[in-house]
Amino acid sequence: MTLPFAIPPSLSPSFTISRCTAADVDELGEIYYDSFKTDKRNTFWWPVEKEPMVAWMHRRNSRKIGDSSMRHFKVTDVQSGEIAAFARWDIPEGYEAAFGEWPGENVSAVDVSVLVQADESAGDAQQKPGEDVPVTTAPVDTITPPAVADYPEGADPEPCRVFFDALKKVSEKHNADAMLGLSLLCTSPKYQKKGAAKALMLPMLAIADAHGLKTYLEATPNGKPVYERIGFREVDQLTFDIEKLTGKPEGIYYLSIMVREPKSQ
Repeated sequence: MTLPFAIPPSLSPSFTISRCTAADVDELGEIYYDSFKTDKRNTFWWPVEKEPMVAWMHRRNSRKIGDSSMRHFKVTDVQSGEIAAFARWDIPEGYEAAFGEWPGENVSAVDVSVLVQADESAGDAQQKPGEDVPVTTAPVDTITPPAVADYPEGADPEPCRVFFDALKKVSEKHNADAMLGLSLLCTSPKYQKKGAAKALMLPMLAIADAHGLKTYLEATPNGKPVYERIGFREVDQLTFDIEKLTGKPEGIYYLSIMVREPKSQ
């Protein structure tokens, strides 16, 4: 299926852009792990071991590629075939066609045996733009099972709950569902500063501009200045006391809530 935008001329011809598919989920998980692992502040809610974290990303990527309200695009190294970077976008209701028709990927089954039972405060958590949120089970016939939170196996549930609850609340506060959402943007460390991330962002932002849409994201400390250079501004901030949550003397972790206003056409 064709892209909803032209490949930016700024991207080197040694790379190409295409849609992510179900066949990419393992590689996407590895890229996520490697890109966020470069700053340990990003990982305070992760399990110690890599394998459960990558398995968790496999489940999530499988599920989200099968979600018709999301769009996934990747930059691929033409010579090696490796994925250099990928982006996940949350499309606001009513604008699905503007950002390209959903390719209709099959959804892999979720292994509910690894889901961690959430406490009542987790509530009915739903997907939102940003760094990913817990999933809840769907009703079966007329019986609604208890909410569950899909945390990585081996992770401490309390830091996970605090992290994801905060993301959900701030998304609702700013009505993020009404905006285009950059839910996830990951660049493999070996391909950083090659223009891959920018090539994944600017075409989608141009579509948002054409439709008068704001764009929402949650930026890590290292990502904030990058997003500021393309028009995002901080509208809120989340603060996590890592030592209080984990017992590790890592200080305070900040996530910047950022919004980009559409440019005039």
